[in-house]
Amino acid sequence: MKLIDERKDKITAEFHAIEEAKKELEKLKAQYQKSLDKIEEEARGKIQAAIQEGRRVAMEIEEEARSHARATLEKTRATAALEVAKARVELKEQVVDLAIQVTHKVLQQHLDEETDRRMIEAFIKEINTLEAGRG
Repeated sequence: MKLIDERKDKITAEFHAIEEAKKELEKLKAQYQKSLDKIEEEARGKIQAAIQEGRRVAMEIEEEARSHARATLEKTRATAALEVAKARVELKEQVVDLAIQVTHKVLQQHLDEETDRRMIEAFIKEINTLEAGRG
């Protein structure tokens, strides 16, 4: 009987040890799960931060592109306006020269060039006044 009791005690002790090991395993499993949950939460936070940073950078790039496009457009408009102004000056000079030639032919005499220019400039001013009245 003693042998059976010893065997029974040994088996009971082993079952108790197994139960303790199970409890310890469950405890470790809970700790690991808690650590894993924390790691996953941190990873989600980092992913969200990276997404927000990506959006911020994308908006920054987009705004920079818009700003560059506006600057390019303004520069192009200024260049076009300058070219138009140059063309108008050149056209006025051509009109003055042509008017001088016509005036010379009409009058068949040559006054001095300064007088001719004054007459033509007065003529152009009148034309500009008329054009301004129409525009």
